[in-house]
Amino acid sequence: MLNVLEQAACAVEQKNWSLLNQCLQQLPVKRNSAGAPGGEQQALPDINLLLTLALEILETGDFHQRWEVAKVFPRLGSFAIAPLVDILADEAEEDRELRWFAARILGDFHAPEAIAALVNVLKTDHSEDLTAMAAAALASLGASSKNATAFRLAIDALTDMLGRDETRALAVKALSHIRHSETITPLLSVIRDKEVAVRTTALEALASFHDDRIPPVLLDALKDTAAPVRREATIGLGLRAQLQEELKLVAQLSEQLWDLNLEVCNAAAIALGRMGTDAAADALFAVLRKGTAPLSLQVQIVRSLGWIETPKSLIYLQQAIAQRNGSQDRRGAGVQGCRGELPTPDVPGDIDLVCQEIIAVLGRVEKPDVVRLAAKILLDALNSNYPKIQHPRLKQALATSLGHLKDPAAIDSLIQMLADGDEGVKWHAIAALKKFSGVAPKLEALVANHNLTPALKQGIAIALEHLRF
Repeated sequence: MLNVLEQAACAVEQKNWSLLNQCLQQLPVKRNSAGAPGGEQQALPDINLLLTLALEILETGDFHQRWEVAKVFPRLGSFAIAPLVDILADEAEEDRELRWFAARILGDFHAPEAIAALVNVLKTDHSEDLTAMAAAALASLGASSKNATAFRLAIDALTDMLGRDETRALAVKALSHIRHSETITPLLSVIRDKEVAVRTTALEALASFHDDRIPPVLLDALKDTAAPVRREATIGLGLRAQLQEELKLVAQLSEQLWDLNLEVCNAAAIALGRMGTDAAADALFAVLRKGTAPLSLQVQIVRSLGWIETPKSLIYLQQAIAQRNGSQDRRGAGVQGCRGELPTPDVPGDIDLVCQEIIAVLGRVEKPDVVRLAAKILLDALNSNYPKIQHPRLKQALATSLGHLKDPAAIDSLIQMLADGDEGVKWHAIAALKKFSGVAPKLEALVANHNLTPALKQGIAIALEHLRF
């Protein structure tokens, strides 16, 4: 032990914090930690010396040095709490960073005095950084629940702070990070708070719990006047697909697709995708078919239809491609949500981003019973005369998606793409063909066909060079 202490003292003198940490790691398991039987406090001289050395670094070091030495204090036991509490409580201390570190370190101690000090900071201090760290430290302390008494004290203290306007927001933030069922009741008490941020934070935290009291709260919040609250409620309900029949979630979430706020609309599209039913697909396609929604929402709806992965949802994607190529596009403006948007011009470069997303989504289909359908839809698009599908980037996307699906029915069409005038399309077709077995012999047999166009013959030759390796 003496040798370790000598090395530690030498490390501090040389400001070698890495060596100091190594020395402290060699110490026996701490004997005076918080929660020891009977609250035993054995202030051994060697521990006191190490505490003194660690405090010196904490008080005089730079940010990085303080960060490193902060890892030492939990090993020193519960009697390291008192000096840290003193630092945190010293409002006259001009070094705000020092107090910030004291709060951070106290979050690792599961003792009532540590909690009391952190709670006091939330109640009395006006430094945003310091109070935020105190809230985070309390949340961390409560979440681990290593000390039942400390945990209960943290919950009670934060619950008490909910009753005061000046501390309510910080208390809700801290409670939201604990994610323990004990926080449900206090969080429920503020779901109708006048502050939007408080309601939003409380609802986001509550949505993560499986408790019978929460679904009705989420449904009610769909009607909140604040968009952030409606968004969190929509997200929370999207995580409860198992309750969709009981709560009539498809109908509820379908209404949110037409919200005036685009973020709420996008959240509803994601939530409906998680329902995984044809009814959800019907609601999603109703918006997509209208064609007036903002582009980002249309893209999200396409993704959600892809997640559902039923024959009906894929047919809807096929219909969307046909619709976008059969009449003038009416992409919605990105101003608010889905109601009453004005059309916007085509995307620069005349690339239809919705079609591009549909192609990519179909290539990610995994359910065996719909993979062939997905491939057929892509092949129909490839072999159609749809004007937007003729864009080289969309053809490249088609080749990539067909390669992912690995449906043998795509091989002939991919071979024909080797004659395309765009080099990128050719290389994407070659990359897709590499995913199929037995392609090289088929290409070698085709080379002997004198009826091939020069472009196709050249493309096959290039493909063979790469398929042989």
